[in-house]
Amino acid sequence: MMSPCLDPLWGLISTDNKNGAKIFNDLIAHNTCDCLSVAIGQLRDSGWKRRLRVLACLVGLLTVVGLWAPTTRADVSRPGDGKTPVRVAISIFLLDLDGVDNVNQSFEANVFYMASWNDPRLAHAGPGKISRSLNDVWHPRLQIVNQQNTWNTFPKVVKIDPRGNVVYRQRLWGNFSQPLELKNFPFDSQKMQITIIAAGYGPDEVVMVPYGQISSGIGPALSIPDWDIVEWQAAAGEFETSLKLKEYMASFTLSFEAQRRYHFYVVKVIIPLMLIMAMSWVVFWMDPKAGGGAQIGISVTAMLTLIAYTFSVGTNLPKVPYLTRIDYFILSSTILVFLALVEVTTNNYLARVDRLELARRIDNTSRVVFPLAFLAMTTFSLGFR
Repeated sequence: MMSPCLDPLWGLISTDNKNGAKIFNDLIAHNTCDCLSVAIGQLRDSGWKRRLRVLACLVGLLTVVGLWAPTTRADVSRPGDGKTPVRVAISIFLLDLDGVDNVNQSFEANVFYMASWNDPRLAHAGPGKISRSLNDVWHPRLQIVNQQNTWNTFPKVVKIDPRGNVVYRQRLWGNFSQPLELKNFPFDSQKMQITIIAAGYGPDEVVMVPYGQISSGIGPALSIPDWDIVEWQAAAGEFETSLKLKEYMASFTLSFEAQRRYHFYVVKVIIPLMLIMAMSWVVFWMDPKAGGGAQIGISVTAMLTLIAYTFSVGTNLPKVPYLTRIDYFILSSTILVFLALVEVTTNNYLARVDRLELARRIDNTSRVVFPLAFLAMTTFSLGFR
């Protein structure tokens, strides 16, 4: 006698039964995998006639799954009447900001976001919420526009309450691209943002609104040591996908302004460059009559030290097609040290042709001119411009 789990399938293939959907549902209720296990066991332990019969059941099982299973797939079309846009409530929370890359113009962050919408087709008897795979229901295809290398930490699962309210939560960590305006570097502030769009849905299909119960925000303590968050805001809007076609998608943006802490660059870059410049000025207090060898040696050493130090700190500076404040400072410092070398070389020549008084007057003038030039250069490059 055959197993009860094969009876519905045998009734389908041995009779002229047209109610295939009902029999398929009966088959699913008995668990298809269990039916396959029983059928394979009966193929091993029965005679050839019974083996043919069970084999026919297996063929029928594959046929039923192929013909009737597609009709049981979930409807993933956009809910509603097709005329009214679907309201999607969004909340974005910046859990942590790990770093800002000035060279690659990006930032590393830990982000949590939540989306909610209503789909009446998913309403159920309850009493609690049920879980479904994100791909088994309609969803607004949320994408973060400026994400680069990111990793999701939550499974792609939605929660559905008895009234058909769908909630999707996701947490991701990684890098996000952000064009930076670095002309005032390192005394700059930057406006960064995280933008979520409903990919493929225009404003007439999906409308994003702030989440009512859970607002967006930023974590109280961030890991980044060299930035301070000044302010933030979250707002829904429209994202322009093409400047030529003027196509728009529904979007929601969390933006925040960060102020750079410049103390690292003052201590590690600016002050050492000032000391190198001061070293090049020592030659102005050395008598040209004593010989120019020591003076030229000091100036050349200062010049080479400045060049080597500029290369060493260059890896921490942004590579942009324009000059930043610190670039102006480094360039001006290089010019002043080079001019000091020129002055020493000139005085050395004047001393050799017995024009010591002129050489001494040039030294006396340089003692005033070079510090004043340095003060003007510092005001221009690092001060208010």
